[in-house]
Amino acid sequence: MREEVFNDVYPHYLCDYTNGETLETLKIKWGYLDKDSLRCDLKNERNKRGIPPKNQQDQKKNSIIRKATDKPRIAVMDIETLPGMSYFFRLFDVNIGIEQIIKDTCMLGWAGKFLNESEMYSDFMLPKEAVNRDTKRISKSCWDFISNCDIIIGHNLASFDSRYINTEFLIHDLPPLKYGIIDTLTVAKQNMRFDSNKLAFINKKLGIRNKLDNDGFPLWSACSNGDEEALKTMRNYCEGDIYSTEELFYKLRPYVKNFNVALYNQIDTMVCPVCGSDNIAPEGNYFTSSGKWISYRCQDCKCISRGKENLLSKDKRKSLLVNS
Repeated sequence: MREEVFNDVYPHYLCDYTNGETLETLKIKWGYLDKDSLRCDLKNERNKRGIPPKNQQDQKKNSIIRKATDKPRIAVMDIETLPGMSYFFRLFDVNIGIEQIIKDTCMLGWAGKFLNESEMYSDFMLPKEAVNRDTKRISKSCWDFISNCDIIIGHNLASFDSRYINTEFLIHDLPPLKYGIIDTLTVAKQNMRFDSNKLAFINKKLGIRNKLDNDGFPLWSACSNGDEEALKTMRNYCEGDIYSTEELFYKLRPYVKNFNVALYNQIDTMVCPVCGSDNIAPEGNYFTSSGKWISYRCQDCKCISRGKENLLSKDKRKSLLVNS
């Protein structure tokens, strides 16, 4: 099943095909002869992705349990932070000394979901915690979530979110966790030339789901003061960023490097390293300074990868000179 078909049909399956388009409409939309064929294709695709049936998902809806799967557990994650507070003498060209700090910046809350799963996880400070900047409880729930992840996707995750998270873990004596990072900001910077690399700008440019609007700094100020409604709004805002980042990841996925889902399964046949599809086809050759390799194009996510067998003979490789 193609990626765009699965992404369209699967949410309706979770709602028993009662929310929005019916199964009959989806059948016609994607060119299936009958509804049973569509159901069968969806079931096979779920099995391939390691996604359990809906009834099993409902039983574990509110628990973060490490699932037995031959695919990596990949999560999209985002955090929100509280601004620091300090004394100052002027507004422009100011350097704040550490003796001027009243309250440090800190993590306000987090949200995350696993790819190809519907359940959203999040945890934000309670009003009293926000006033006191007590991050102990949310740091522990954040640690519990990340401990179930092999890879985390986020926008500016590498230089911002993950460092805040590690700081909170260190403060609260939580042991470090090992996980891979896919930073959509880094992928965009390395491969594209947008006028701005902010999530809202890129997603608007690409015509995909964007961030939720908010009141700006007054919202952060209200959260800092422990306003309960502001904290709820901030949670919704953070969860909205998860959906926006997830859609951006799927657009940027063919450009992601050093990411191979095939490492997590026991299949001996070749699959796309970034989406796991076996719907790949040879597409010319790829050359390096020391070899010639077959290139492959994933017919689902369009990623280009290459084989690991050098097509040059041993004698040919010996004859190559290096231009240093």
